[in-house]
Amino acid sequence: MSNYDPNHAVLIRGTEDIYWVGFSDPKAGFSNNPYLVIDGDEAILIDPGSRAEEHYNTVRRKVEEVIDPRKIKYMIVHHQDPDLCASLPLFEEIVAPDIKIIAQIRTSLFVPYYGTKSEVIAVDDGDTLELSSGRKFIFITTPYVHFAGSMVTYDTKTKTLFSSDIFAAFSFNWTLYADENEYYIEAFKAFTEPYIGCKEPLLSALEKASKVPIERICPQHGSVIDKDIEKYILAAKNLDVGAWL
Repeated sequence: MSNYDPNHAVLIRGTEDIYWVGFSDPKAGFSNNPYLVIDGDEAILIDPGSRAEEHYNTVRRKVEEVIDPRKIKYMIVHHQDPDLCASLPLFEEIVAPDIKIIAQIRTSLFVPYYGTKSEVIAVDDGDTLELSSGRKFIFITTPYVHFAGSMVTYDTKTKTLFSSDIFAAFSFNWTLYADENEYYIEAFKAFTEPYIGCKEPLLSALEKASKVPIERICPQHGSVIDKDIEKYILAAKNLDVGAWL
């Protein structure tokens, strides 16, 4: 078991600047995993999460443990679900006043319905975000996994794939890292097989992701995958999706 305290922000192992600032939600049976990337005087908050008071306050407290929130210049939203982005208007009150929200084109249409006031930058497949340091993030669209406007984000510096709901899992016995949970693949199957309607979009998303070298996968739910990555990719390819059809 890795040495970390889930009651506080956790520096993702193998990195110097990516923090897990999420929480396990035993009532729902899965974790919510916002991530904070700090790059000098700039920071990115990825999928900031729910606006439920207990959820938002937890994420905010963990962010404030490691950075002044006013250094957060970007918030990335991988799709429009409220567990990922309903807290956007709350974070707008404490982050940089010129914050930019980044979302795929179709998702960008829904973001303002949460009451956001900031500029929403709509991105498409292969678009990039370059920070002042030169660090680049690549946006990879993953349509219909599970929303038409879904995407994932790839950090070229750390070779980290922020995979949204791809590789997500139920987490009744939550651990931050997948290798600490011998049942993670079964939990991954239980979450994903009813969640994605058909195989073609999933295989397309996995094919796109395979074009970049991946050292870790950081999903929005479940656990971080940074060992035996090919094992989890193979499990994803073999999912029997559309289980409720």
